[in-house]
Amino acid sequence: MSKIFRITLWIIIGLCLPISLFNLLGIFFVAPLPGLVSLIIGFAFLALGLFLWSRSPMWARPGKGWASASVLWGAGAAVTLALLSATPLTDLSVGLGWEESMMSWGGAYPEEFAKALGVVFVLLSFRQLNRPWHGFIVGALVGWGFEVLENCLYSAMGALMHHSSDWIGMFQMWGLRLVAGPCLHMCFTAIAGFGIGWAIYAAHKPWWWRLGIGVGALFFSFCLHFAWNYMWDETWQLITQYVLVALIMYPTVIYLGIRAHRLAKNDDTYSHSPGAASLRGHR
Repeated sequence: MSKIFRITLWIIIGLCLPISLFNLLGIFFVAPLPGLVSLIIGFAFLALGLFLWSRSPMWARPGKGWASASVLWGAGAAVTLALLSATPLTDLSVGLGWEESMMSWGGAYPEEFAKALGVVFVLLSFRQLNRPWHGFIVGALVGWGFEVLENCLYSAMGALMHHSSDWIGMFQMWGLRLVAGPCLHMCFTAIAGFGIGWAIYAAHKPWWWRLGIGVGALFFSFCLHFAWNYMWDETWQLITQYVLVALIMYPTVIYLGIRAHRLAKNDDTYSHSPGAASLRGHR
C-alpha cells in the first residue's frame, strides 16, 4: 500500500464527486418526483451489487474502505473525468467526417481509461488488496458505481424527452438500460481490472507478460465498448453489433470471474508471494 496513492485517490474523488453530484441533482430540476424514484432505484441496485459481491471469496476483508473508494471513483471521479474529455473527442470525430464513431470515441475512450485509472489507484491504496484477482472485483465495483449513476442520469433524459409523461420516460429508460446490455460497465471494467490486477501483483511473471496482460485487457475492454457504441445507419447492423459484442463480452467476463473465484477460494496465504501455490498452479 502506498500512502501517496491513497491520498491522491481521495483527493481526486473529493474534487470530482461534487461535479458528479451536481449533474445528478439536475434530475430534480427536470422531474422532481420521478427523479427521486430514479435515485431510490439507483441506490437499491448499488446496494444489491455490493451485497452480492461481498459474498464472493474475492472480497478482501475488511472491505469498507476499498469498496467505498471503488464505487465512489466509478460514480464520481470516472464520470466527471469522462464528461470533461468527451466533448473534444466527439467534436474531433465529427470534424474528421467519421460521425458513426462519435459516441464510440466520446464514450469508450474516456470512460474506460478513467475507470481503469481508478482500479490502479484503489489496488495500490489498500493493504488488503494484494492478490491478482482483486483487480477483477475492484474493476467490477468501479464499473458498477459508474453504471448506476449513468443510469440515473439517462433516466432524467428519458423523463425530459418523453412526449407525454415524465414517469413513463423515466421507467422506460431504466428498463432499456437494464434489458439492453445489462451490467455493461461492470463487465467492461471487470475485464480490464482482471488484467490490471495480474499486471500489478503477479510477481512471479516477467515484466513483459505483466505489461502485456494489463494493457491487453484494457484494450480489449475498450474495443468492446467502442464497438457497442458505434452508430450504424441500418437497424439490422446495430442489432448484429449488439449481439456480437454480447456474445464476446458476457462469456469472457463469466470465464474470468469463475477463474478469479476459484483462485480466491483456493488461496490460504496471507500475502502474495512468487512461490504461492495457488498462483503457480494457474499460469
